[in-house]
Amino acid sequence: MLRRVTAVDALAEELRRQILSGDLPPGSKLPEVELAERFKVARPTVRTAVQSLVERGVLRRDIGRSAVVPELSRADVRDVYFAREAVELHVVDRLTSPGRSPACLEPVQQAMRRMQELPADAQWIDLAEADLAFHAALVQAAGSPRLDRLFRGLLEEVRMCLVQLEAHYPQHADLADEHCQILDALQARDAVAARQRMRAHLSSAVSALTDH
Repeated sequence: MLRRVTAVDALAEELRRQILSGDLPPGSKLPEVELAERFKVARPTVRTAVQSLVERGVLRRDIGRSAVVPELSRADVRDVYFAREAVELHVVDRLTSPGRSPACLEPVQQAMRRMQELPADAQWIDLAEADLAFHAALVQAAGSPRLDRLFRGLLEEVRMCLVQLEAHYPQHADLADEHCQILDALQARDAVAARQRMRAHLSSAVSALTDH
């Protein structure tokens, strides 16, 4: 059965798309009146849609002010990746532990193939989504629904980071190679190498986001 999409859901998804694509750059203000006029919806619809994005970290809003597309500071980026590293290194430990079936990595292998199949001139947003799909599959492979929900809660803010990373995003071949090295270590159940490669991969993103 198809999920019924409400006006609130549709508006929230469109605003999210524009923010994550860069059409609404960091610092953009989103007054309720202007959004209501632009999308031909009632202000309560706008208010609810905006609040849902605020709760997901895609927008920020102070009391009595219009919502704004956040400009993530260096401290914000470091904190997002600090939380992300805590999750993903724990996942690496779980996936290299004795008794784990090699079959649990099949979805990760599929995500890896999809990344490798992207054309050499793929748009950065396609590369970014393939990157995140790999990591989401990795977390899901750990077999913890709660950890999976925790990670998916981080993904929106990770995407916000990636919006700022466009000019510094790795080339297709380099990105695929980094992920392939992580997967190779996991398949070999080399816990030390897998942790080192995951930490280096995440650290390089933080450096690119905070050093420019």
